[in-house]
Amino acid sequence: MDSINLSEPPKYTIIFKIINFIIATLSILCGLSEIFTKFDYFFQGILIILIGFLIIYLEFKIPPKLFTYFSSFFSFLGRGSIYIIIAILNLHGSFIRFIIALFILLVGIVYIGLEFINNIEPPANMSGENGFINNDEFDDII
Repeated sequence: MDSINLSEPPKYTIIFKIINFIIATLSILCGLSEIFTKFDYFFQGILIILIGFLIIYLEFKIPPKLFTYFSSFFSFLGRGSIYIIIAILNLHGSFIRFIIALFILLVGIVYIGLEFINNIEPPANMSGENGFINNDEFDDII
């Protein structure tokens, strides 16, 4: 029988990856539904779709330049804030879009709460410079 190792924190990487895929898929679907409802929301739908595709892309590969310019995607606080913005942009229209927006809002609030819990470490693709994009050839600009 294996014993529980309490010295190293549990890794929730697969859970965060699944949640990020769900949020990205829901935001892409909401963006598509926004494009085809009214012309007033056309550009808002395109923005939500692009953010959804960016979230999916960041689950597979992170270019170092992307960390430089979009560092809010690499922490629980920033990712939760982005999810809240996506939810606020979707809080209109049909009942289904409203329910999806409430789900995304709840996930954003949970992500912001996870920023302040020390026991839960972000996955490698959300760790930024401490994760797998740590590179010594990049210096601080400031």
